[in-house]
Amino acid sequence: MPSSLLLFAQNADEGLLKRAVPPSLWPGQVAPLVWDGATFAVALPQNLLHDALEILPCFSLVDSGAWAYQFTLQYTTQAGHQGRTALAPIGAFMQAESNNKEGPVEAAIDILQIREPLQMANLHLSVQGINPQAPALLAVSIRDQDAVCETLPGGRGIAIDVPPRSQMVLRPELASHVCSPTSVAMLLDHYDRSADIYDLIAEARHQASGLHGVWPANIRAAAQHGLLGYLLHFPSWHTARALLDEGFPIIASVRYKEGELSDAAIPRTKGHLLVIRGYGGDKVLVNDPAAATDAEVSRAYDLREFCRIWLERNAAGYVLFALDD
Repeated sequence: MPSSLLLFAQNADEGLLKRAVPPSLWPGQVAPLVWDGATFAVALPQNLLHDALEILPCFSLVDSGAWAYQFTLQYTTQAGHQGRTALAPIGAFMQAESNNKEGPVEAAIDILQIREPLQMANLHLSVQGINPQAPALLAVSIRDQDAVCETLPGGRGIAIDVPPRSQMVLRPELASHVCSPTSVAMLLDHYDRSADIYDLIAEARHQASGLHGVWPANIRAAAQHGLLGYLLHFPSWHTARALLDEGFPIIASVRYKEGELSDAAIPRTKGHLLVIRGYGGDKVLVNDPAAATDAEVSRAYDLREFCRIWLERNAAGYVLFALDD
């Protein structure tokens, strides 16, 4: 399996969580989040580490307060090298550890990239402003090989009703930078938790980098408006289709050059977020916030082309859902 998923939760219904996870990635159980003050630590299973290429952790706390967090990974490689790597903090986290951009485990803003095979690793989550009673979810997606770009033709398909929003109608200084919070806004609308778009953009802005497209920062912004969520390496189109069949839209991270996506809202992108809301035949149904107007946001892209620009690039996506869904 190209990806594995670990889940830890507090005050969240396991039945709902099981619906919101592709069956092929369901870990069998959801472990409890047991806090030591405001920290949580877990030893990652060794059988998932030996061939791991990337570790994508994410924390979601359904609370409108000013909570913030940071992940660190303490590890030993199979060659015996020991180290500690910190991901960039999410929210206004005080006294954050600096992240390492070199070494056996390199920290990008969103993700831990494994450069030497790991023997063991302990993941630490530190939270400031924790509400121990609020619903919370810690998800750890571990990728050990590239996603499979197969597509499953036929079937009746599905079209989920996700209200369209264009980022291009927003203030000019923001319009080209806010595909991710605009996609989150569409899912907030879908789940009847609409938010002011400019407030949401401000909440999704990653304080350390100033970027609006940092994946876990957008998960945090959604949680502040009532949606629990997680990040996932999608190992195949089949896993995405399983979620869509359950009625869960997906926010997908894509990248493509000119000519790689027919009838695209923008001709090329080094990184873009959009909503997958269904499929049918050889088409994938999306809400692409890069469209010029709200009326042009809902689109149908070629499924095989879309799988290549998503699954063959980073295969990452956000899964957001309401607790009363």
